[in-house]
This record gives sequence, C-alpha cells and structure tokens, in this order.
Amino acid sequence: MPNLNNLVAYLSKKKISIQQKNENTIIFELKFYTDAGDARIVELEVHAVNDVLKVKATNGRYPSLCPNRHINSGGFFCLGLYEDLATLPIEKWVRTVQKFLEAQYKCELKGVWPINDFKQWAHGDGAKYQKVVEHYFDQFKNNLLGVTLEQLKVVELNSDKKKIYHVYANDELILVGNEDQVLNKRYTCICDDHGLKKHISIGKCPKNCATVIFMVAINDFLLDKAEQEFWDSFRKDCEVICCNTMKRCEFKQNKVE
Repeated sequence: MPNLNNLVAYLSKKKISIQQKNENTIIFELKFYTDAGDARIVELEVHAVNDVLKVKATNGRYPSLCPNRHINSGGFFCLGLYEDLATLPIEKWVRTVQKFLEAQYKCELKGVWPINDFKQWAHGDGAKYQKVVEHYFDQFKNNLLGVTLEQLKVVELNSDKKKIYHVYANDELILVGNEDQVLNKRYTCICDDHGLKKHISIGKCPKNCATVIFMVAINDFLLDKAEQEFWDSFRKDCEVICCNTMKRCEFKQNKVE
C-alpha cells in the first residue's frame, strides 16, 4: 500500500524537492505534460490519514468540491477505488496523480471530463456497483442472450431480512434474488428459449446466464440509485454552490438564500 514514507523515498530518488509540513503531511511540485507537449507544474499537498494517502492541490488551484471533476470535499482528489489504489506501487500511484492532473487541465479547457484519459468512476457507493457491472458486462454481451441492458427492469422489494429484487426482461419476470445471488434457480434459464435445450435450469446453465444477467441488472440499478442518493445528499445544503468550471453539474440547481 502506498504510504508517506515510500512516497518521500520515491520523490527523493527523483530529486523532487519536498517540504515537510508535519509528520503526516508533505508538499511537493509535480510536473505533467499537455497534449501539445507543454510542461505544467502543480503544487500538491499529501496527507497520510490512517496510512492512506490523500492528495490535493495547494492555494485553491482547483475547486474545493466538484464531483464532476472528481474532487472530494476539502479539495482532495478522487483517484479511484480504495482497493485498487491500495495495491499500486508508489511509482504507479504518482503516475495516477499525474494523469489526474492532466484530466483537470482538460476540464479547465473544455468543461467536460476526459473519459478516454482517466477512468470516470460513479460517485459515492456507485463506484463499487460500477465495478461489478464492468466485471460481468463482457460476458453479458458474449452470451448472446437476445436481451440488452435497456430491456431489463429491476423492481426492489422489502422483505423481513433483506431486500429482494425482481428482474424483468421486456416486462416478463425472469429472475428473483437478493443483492448477492439468484434465488429462483429451478426456473428455466433465459437462454433455453421454448425448452429447445430440454429445460436447462438457471442453476445448471453452463454459461451462468442468469447470474450474469442478474449481476449486471442489479448492480446497474444500484449504481443509478447510489448516484441519485449522492446528489440528493447535497440538495438541502444551500452552501454547496457550483464552481462553474464544468458544462453540466447538479450543483447549478443550488442557490444562495
């Protein structure tokens, strides 16, 4: 896991000047290049919080909060999922920060996130659901199930113990399960159209069609729900105002009373 000590060692090796603000915070300048080959330098402040590195630009260089630029409260960069960042060697962590700075530069120029240059994660808990969708989506497409994500509908139901989800394809109920697994495994799998394969059950399907469909549908549904909850959490806070650096932003609806 990247930590402050190996970051200091890496920067020292690269002969990058370091200012030690306190035992848990350092300041240094990091260079990146534009598409035109021009060098840009941003001064960064890195905090070690519970052995996790949090980084932001100094001196109000970027907004103190802009979800569309993936800048969290306090100006700290959202570089990706914790579990992915935790396994990065320090040199790759620094390169991730550089790519983030490149993305910020393009945001300043065009007002949109450069998705081809830096992966765009969903906000809040949506990111973990996004990762599951992406994990299953290639198989979802390759199984040739005759159904698209747009044709799937998820209905969330409350039970005594946990939420139950019904998945519909073209308004026909095909799957029932909780957030983790399909429960109606004895039903005929969606890939066995009209019993042509002698009624292959969901549980015995060799391609795991039901699991693939279910995990994509459920997590896409939960992703959208998490995104909505994320933005809703700001709507009652009139002090959160759009930084006006991006073309589209939910904060533009907030007004100062």
